Amino acid sequence: MYKGISILIALVGLSSALAGCVPQERLLRHVAEFRFGPEQATTSTAAAGGAGGDVIYNKTFQLPSSERTLFVTLSSTGDGHGGAALWFSALVNGTVCNPGNEGAGIAPGGWIPLQKHFNTGAGGDGGGGLGDMHDNSIYYTWCCRENVRPGGANTVQIKLASSMAGEFVFVERSHYYIDSVKTELCTMAESIEGEAARMEALKDRLPPGHQDQ
Repeated sequence: MYKGISILIALVGLSSALAGCVPQERLLRHVAEFRFGPEQATTSTAAAGGAGGDVIYNKTFQLPSSERTLFVTLSSTGDGHGGAALWFSALVNGTVCNPGNEGAGIAPGGWIPLQKHFNTGAGGDGGGGLGDMHDNSIYYTWCCRENVRPGGANTVQIKLASSMAGEFVFVERSHYYIDSVKTELCTMAESIEGEAARMEALKDRLPPGHQDQ
């Protein structure tokens, strides 16, 4: 009898422990699409707030009324020419997912450089002119909360721009994923204790391209 009670107590304890491991959120996938066809290209540059560039993906879908936060993921292959960086932005219903512009990426607010190669001179490795760097992987997820419309139609766009006006950048063989959760996420990460003082002490030693960023 006591052995049976001990086993029962152990099972109850195990069930409680496992219950604590179950995540309270579940990720809902609404879109999983791909584009394997002609390359997509632009020579357009970008402006703050996700303006400029060219749309490389556009999707309107219905979001359940329970969902508050979207995750937009791009998995692709990119090419750069002439030392131009590939800048990307994601928007939900016309509102950029993250308007920040900190760092040395030089991209306007709301844009992020996901690929950049040194201008190697004539030919590169693709034979397409100066600094032609072919077929490099890109994988990035935007966390989007602003202007999300629970229970209604939502339009997601991904845009591509070149960091150098008139210089080609390309993507091809792309996959696109849109997921959601119920909780309102996408908040600023907490500051790291002592980091501001540490970076201030390093400021005069930073390479020129990283100063005053």
